[in-house]
Amino acid sequence: MSCDPERVTGFVDGELDPQATAAVAAHLETCPACRTQADAERALRVRLRSLPGPELPAGLEAHVLEAKRLRPSALPAAARWALPLAAVLLLGVWLRGNAPFLAWDLARDHDKCFSRQPLPAKVWSDEPAVVADWFREQGTQLPSLPAQVGELTLVGARYCPLASLASAPHVYYASSGSHVSVFVVPQGVRLDDRHVSHARGDSVRLLRLEGEVVGIVGEQEADVQAFETALRPVLAAWASR
Repeated sequence: MSCDPERVTGFVDGELDPQATAAVAAHLETCPACRTQADAERALRVRLRSLPGPELPAGLEAHVLEAKRLRPSALPAAARWALPLAAVLLLGVWLRGNAPFLAWDLARDHDKCFSRQPLPAKVWSDEPAVVADWFREQGTQLPSLPAQVGELTLVGARYCPLASLASAPHVYYASSGSHVSVFVVPQGVRLDDRHVSHARGDSVRLLRLEGEVVGIVGEQEADVQAFETALRPVLAAWASR
């Protein structure tokens, strides 16, 4: 098989059928990039499992005992589907604030978008002002992103739905040999200043900017570092506006 980040993730999660599992296992023995992705995803899952659980609200036990006295049929129909939905939303909010999970989530979306031909952009332009104007029309302000960093050139952008229930501006850069994504994540993330990691075989930087986080994702460490260097003064000026 050829490199397939989605199948590697399925392999790590144990979701593939036996034939696909054997094919991915054989591929990992000969592919350092996919093996690095698998190791990084396993490590991420270990860290996520080791995270402390959120504090439970006061009086939860009493509320649970009271709820047990109610037969399911006694609950309004709306409550029977609203309670599970609320639990999913709370889990999404908690995951969204976790920097390692956000890094994995952005890398997943980066890989998904750049695996498509053509890219799933909603605005196509190599002019930063055009991209910024499109987002402004949707109600989102972006920092002054560069038109080019090294050989990577602005291509376009769109809003991308993330697994953590957020929707973030996703700006695409591409060259003949690599790709970089710049995300602006508007929701709060538990991050002091900077988070550096590798997820799904990609290099990821998370940079704090006031109440938002800017994420940079790319296949090449040097490309991501170059974007961080280029964006640092832009983000500092934007934060002080």
